Amino acid sequence: MRPQSKTFPHALATMLLLAPLAAAQVATSATELTLNGSARILTGPNGGSAILLTPAQASQAGSAFTTNSFVFGPRYLFSTFFQFQMTDPGPAGASDGMAFVIQTQNANALGAGGGELGYTGITPSVAVEFDTWQNPFDINDNHVAILTNGEMNDLDPQTPYGVTNCQPTGAFGCMSNGDTWSVWIDYDGASLHVAVADNSTTHPANLISYPIDIPGLLGQSSAFVGFTAGTGAGWENHLVANWQFH
Repeated sequence: MRPQSKTFPHALATMLLLAPLAAAQVATSATELTLNGSARILTGPNGGSAILLTPAQASQAGSAFTTNSFVFGPRYLFSTFFQFQMTDPGPAGASDGMAFVIQTQNANALGAGGGELGYTGITPSVAVEFDTWQNPFDINDNHVAILTNGEMNDLDPQTPYGVTNCQPTGAFGCMSNGDTWSVWIDYDGASLHVAVADNSTTHPANLISYPIDIPGLLGQSSAFVGFTAGTGAGWENHLVANWQFH
């Protein structure tokens, strides 16, 4: 990955820029990211980097995937950690959210914006969404769920800290509140486990433990790994940093 220096708008001055983005930890054969749509790399004065998937503007869609596919073992065992911030919501609300995605399409995969989170149509795939806007197919405006095969099918949706009604900016427990959120996602060969923490790096109890056959869904032993996000009539910055994958 070749970080690009940017002059920060004041809205991004406090964004998540913690450490050099750990793209080299994703795979020895995948040391770069392919940025699509609105996605770009922001670099702070201390060398810390973050992926800006979408800026806080209307009708955006962005994705960032490993340029080369990651070769998994036969059971697809993996663990990943990253941190995100969703900041500077628009007057229509904080929307729409982002997703961590494993897919076999290609490094340029990108779906529609808005409530489709830059994810729809990316198939075969498995994703974990972090959704901040209540569309007709959503349980509320602050939920985490499993997605498959480019569909907004919201499998096992769960609400961090049980907090809802997060518009426009939200309180503690609202993923759109601008805090630094930590995420742990682990696959043990049978179930996908997801844990999230607001403004903490202490691993909490899993929010989701969902039985799923990832090798069967993806149908091959290698895949591209990364993130998507989207905005619609409402918006927010979607930022990711400190990503590790193994």
